[in-house]
Amino acid sequence: MSEEFETARTELDSLIESVHSVILASVDEEGDPLSSYAPVFVDENCRFYVYISSIAKHTLQIRRSKRASVMLIEDESVTENLFARKRLTVDCQALIVDRDSSDWMHIISKMESRHGETMSYLKELVDFDLFKLIPSEGRLVLGFGRAYEVSGESLKDIGYVGGGGHRSK
Repeated sequence: MSEEFETARTELDSLIESVHSVILASVDEEGDPLSSYAPVFVDENCRFYVYISSIAKHTLQIRRSKRASVMLIEDESVTENLFARKRLTVDCQALIVDRDSSDWMHIISKMESRHGETMSYLKELVDFDLFKLIPSEGRLVLGFGRAYEVSGESLKDIGYVGGGGHRSK
């Protein structure tokens, strides 16, 4: 891996560590989009876990389609340039984690450690679903002229986005 891609990987890891919620995108049966957000836990394989109410519109859409798009984005208060916020957007397959499974207990424990007292309360509510969002491919933007395609297991494959860069008059 080139030095540039190693730097991109380091910045991706830093973004994942610093962000505590994701923006979720889903579509309904007619293809109408919906965006929302949820607190997140990201495991060592770059799988995203969200624990969301079963009555929320996005939960119904994700359950039906078994797909979601997730975006992690740098906080506005720390970005160097509002037009070039660091961000990762990925397409994901969505699976519900069985509440009676050891995976559910393990991930909920991790989410509780990361998100505190509210998660301790919410984990007892049975009308919430824990989704495992498994990324397939995405785009990592680290600033102007620094856009990368990410894919593969744990999003380890990083390549430049083609197109020759920005143009002006």
